[in-house]
Amino acid sequence: MMAATEWPVVELHPDVSVATLDDSPALDADTAAHVAALWERARAARPSLYNGRVFCATEIAPDRIAGRWTEYRLALAQMLDPDLFEVLQLRPLAVNGLMRTPDGIVLGRRAAKAIYQPDLRQSVPAGSIESRNGDRPVDLAAQLAAEIEEELGLSARDVVIHAPLLTCEHPGTHIVDIGIPFDCALPFTTVHDIWQRHGNDEYDALECIAHPLSLHDATDVVPTTRAMIGRLTP
Repeated sequence: MMAATEWPVVELHPDVSVATLDDSPALDADTAAHVAALWERARAARPSLYNGRVFCATEIAPDRIAGRWTEYRLALAQMLDPDLFEVLQLRPLAVNGLMRTPDGIVLGRRAAKAIYQPDLRQSVPAGSIESRNGDRPVDLAAQLAAEIEEELGLSARDVVIHAPLLTCEHPGTHIVDIGIPFDCALPFTTVHDIWQRHGNDEYDALECIAHPLSLHDATDVVPTTRAMIGRLTP
């Protein structure tokens, strides 16, 4: 696995804005056919896949992120065939929380069946920025709150979400994580119990790390998580 420094990192201003641009240009016939074939192959393996809308960045600066809403099948096709980046130029955005409890930060081990980063540990939760109620302006805190509820089973009243810290881009897939810390006053044992009863199957296991600096050189931890820890821990 690459070191965190090999994943491009942009430190964000606390009041960073997210601008929505017009729809993406049409694909040429060959690219469209290739994308369709990759999507059908993926659907055959995972019939539950849904071609929703995800937000992809065209510009990332400390004070401003700009991008477009794009069909998920395009982002997935580029993930499956990274050479498509030359044509599609998609940088799908995702939110990645850093959950701080009284006992330490919480990591999840991504399920072995996950399409992206299987078996690696990351701060929780994480997920693509999706169009949940039409192509409205992107609300990063709301996107993270939705992932917190879906993946961990926690509600908005259980957490305090803070300003985004940084972006961290996977050099192969060009997926861009937006790292956002948040606090939860519940002890980890309670968080774990709620996750087991109400969370989804995104993670095979949750663990609490009392000394986050111990993860500095951990090769099985997603670089976005390590970058956030480096920012928040002296």
